[in-house]
Amino acid sequence: MRIRTFILTVIAALALCLPSQAQEEVTLTETSESDVQLRLRAGLEVPIGRKWEFAWSEQMRLHNNLANFDKIVSSVGFGYKPWRFLKLEAQYGFVNERTSKTDNDTGIKTTDWQIRHRLNFDVTGSVRWGRVKLSLRERLRVQFRTDSVNKYEHPDPELSLRSRLKGAVNLNNARWEPYAFVELYTTLNAPAAVSNYLKQPLKYDNYINRVRVGVGTEMKLSNSSKLDFYYMLHFNRSYDARYKGKSGDLKSWELEKKCAHVICIDYKFKL
Repeated sequence: MRIRTFILTVIAALALCLPSQAQEEVTLTETSESDVQLRLRAGLEVPIGRKWEFAWSEQMRLHNNLANFDKIVSSVGFGYKPWRFLKLEAQYGFVNERTSKTDNDTGIKTTDWQIRHRLNFDVTGSVRWGRVKLSLRERLRVQFRTDSVNKYEHPDPELSLRSRLKGAVNLNNARWEPYAFVELYTTLNAPAAVSNYLKQPLKYDNYINRVRVGVGTEMKLSNSSKLDFYYMLHFNRSYDARYKGKSGDLKSWELEKKCAHVICIDYKFKL
């Protein structure tokens, strides 16, 4: 009888202890939305000798069905073309981005503008067959944040690889050049979800988080200027983990999906 009483006492004690120590399992949830966006950009190219060039551009983006400014990007960079079929570029971008942030403890959501610093390193190879031109661009992007973030939720700096395959056709009058492209974004240091970031080491779960498919045309206005009109279908998917600030436990884990119809107009002037 004493042994039985002892066993029941131990089981009851364990039952009281387990709820306070065990974490409620968090399952992956999915959200999806669609949007219509607009991107306007103006740029200047200045040749430096035969193989070098300096480039500057300003871009403005609208999202939320064209109702809100989403981002302003100011960029400067240099390009080097050692051979006709190969171009190397390095670019710095000053990004003013509208962001939303939710407090881990209170759940209050705030929206403000945050500054990002962006570095792009491009390698573009191209070949021509008559009037047809094919090009492949590989872009390594490094983006730095200026706000304080949890590295388990957002990497800083954020590393990604963008791979774009583009095909263009030069028409007989050489004024119009229609083209099509497909581009993949691959994360290089995206954090994976862990049950408690205070007790577990940082893990990574890299994946293709964006796919872009676009069609457009370049229109030559003069020997020194041209317009670029294109439509882009943008598929965005990203994993978003949120943790409780005090305990470190995983609070939510979401797969956010977005399909955006993007209209883009670029103007470029070359000295």
